Amino acid sequence: MSYQATSAIDQALEAVIGLMNATQPFATVTRGALPTGPGIVAEIGPSTPREMYMTKNTTVPLDVTINGKSHNLLTLSDALNKIHSALTRATVYPCEQNWQISDIKTASEPQIIGREDNNDWIMASSLTVETFLKGD
Repeated sequence: MSYQATSAIDQALEAVIGLMNATQPFATVTRGALPTGPGIVAEIGPSTPREMYMTKNTTVPLDVTINGKSHNLLTLSDALNKIHSALTRATVYPCEQNWQISDIKTASEPQIIGREDNNDWIMASSLTVETFLKGD
């Protein structure tokens, strides 16, 4: 059984992951911790509302961390760089009735953060997803 996100922030993250997967990386982007083998994951880091209005409408820059792992450094680097390029160059972003993504920017370019004992490379990067949340 699959889980259907109900909070606006989780829905926005799922939409961003959908955009990432549209770039056709070597592995399907998922949420959570890196798998034991090759993979790419995305998750929201600590984020603080930038503006809140009397209507309780809020703008929130969601910091999305992207981590990837692969035996092949070029494959991994290429996948993360394609994700960043596609998402930051897009001109139309997902929206729903209670949220809207207005922009996606690179916060941290893909970079090597380590290599595991089994020779898997690990890279990390982050995106800032400018999100508007509609008040109740």
